[in-house]
Amino acid sequence: MLDKYFNYPLLIDTLLSVFAYILCLVLLRYSIIILPSTDLLLSTTSDIANVSFTSAGFVLTFLTLLVSFKSSKKPFKKNKNKSLEDNYKDETLFNLFLSSNLYNETIRHLKNGVKELIIVAIIGYTLKLTLPIKFIDVLFYFNICGLVLIALVLWRCLLVLSGVLKVQNINEEQ
Repeated sequence: MLDKYFNYPLLIDTLLSVFAYILCLVLLRYSIIILPSTDLLLSTTSDIANVSFTSAGFVLTFLTLLVSFKSSKKPFKKNKNKSLEDNYKDETLFNLFLSSNLYNETIRHLKNGVKELIIVAIIGYTLKLTLPIKFIDVLFYFNICGLVLIALVLWRCLLVLSGVLKVQNINEEQ
């Protein structure tokens, strides 16, 4: 199931946000929930945008650390006198990760997560600054979708981080 999510993260994030949007429409229609006040909507929109920018900074920091590890890694050299298996035994598991396609996939997910978070923040601030007061209800739906997107991106980044930490922990145990 997670493989499918990691193959199409933006699509699944968008679908889950749309589901949350539709759920809120239905709940509002049947008066199960009520629309918050204008001040609360504006304040929450700022909060969502701030959290999104802040989260993007944390993910970007993790991304920078991974890239730094890769650039400081010694290049993998095969010793012709050793078998392929013996060559890889001398290499740490984390260094093998840095040389693998999994590293590139990890970087791609983190970069896309940062992009998604920045887009949420920019849309939030743009709506807050330009939306006419008669359409202020749109902020409620943005806040719901923004919260869902932020949560999903952070969850995905946490899964990636957990995977990298597992590789490092296995490496330390050897």
